[in-house]
Amino acid sequence: MKEKYPLIAAETAHMLLDQVKGMTPAHRGIDRQAYLFDDYAVLSTRRLKLRNVDVRDDDLHYLDELIETLADLRNSGIHVVPILGYCYEQESPDGEGFLFMRRAKGEELYDDALICRYETWTQNQDDEYLTSDADAAEYIVRRTHEVAGIPQRHFDKFISDILTILGNDILIDFQGKSNFFYDREEGFQFIDLDSHTDNYYGLTDNVVSAEAWAAVGGFVPCHFGAGTKAFAHLALDPNAIREIGETGIKQLADDNLRIFDKCVRAMKANHIKDTVLQNTLKSIKVFGQ
Repeated sequence: MKEKYPLIAAETAHMLLDQVKGMTPAHRGIDRQAYLFDDYAVLSTRRLKLRNVDVRDDDLHYLDELIETLADLRNSGIHVVPILGYCYEQESPDGEGFLFMRRAKGEELYDDALICRYETWTQNQDDEYLTSDADAAEYIVRRTHEVAGIPQRHFDKFISDILTILGNDILIDFQGKSNFFYDREEGFQFIDLDSHTDNYYGLTDNVVSAEAWAAVGGFVPCHFGAGTKAFAHLALDPNAIREIGETGIKQLADDNLRIFDKCVRAMKANHIKDTVLQNTLKSIKVFGQ
């Protein structure tokens, strides 16, 4: 087992690993499981030697660079949740191991295991990897109302941080709403930052500006409606959401439009050009519009 703990004591990491052995993961994804403690999160992974899905990083040079950049960003006031260290089996093909992180404050922007019940991508699928026994209808209505009440200044900071993170060639996974946390004091926080953007690895010569990227991904606090071009697979399925009921759907739509308005205001406050924003809005349709 190879270990590297630049921002966490080795003794603490070993103690967490010992506890993980007898725990049930709090959250589960395609290739990861999350184990949560009071101050830390430990993520198991089978792909530590891969960046951005398929870029080989066998000596973890890119990951080491990323850890350093995330620490610098956090120290400068950007709300990233940095990686504290890692361990992995050197002989495993893609790197079976663990990532150690500080635990994000608050809770997920939205719990994907609940809201996915209503999203297009999960309809008619037998192999869902996100599941929950909680009341999805109650959750999506209540949580959307809570997000709609987030202060405008936190939305402004959210967009500002997106621009900075992308400007440092760090990939933000906007596909999962649980990749973002919210705390009343801390505001929005970014987790699951473990890869650079494609252009950093030389995978593309077509570099999309941070501004253009933020103008799309910055709408992740919203739910998308049928017919959206951006995030089409995350659109709320009309048939699925009928179970919420007329009253719940109306509240969901109203609150979602409040969130959309705050996202737009935040983008303008961060000087995203009107031409860039208007071009994005041609591909975005949020639920309730």
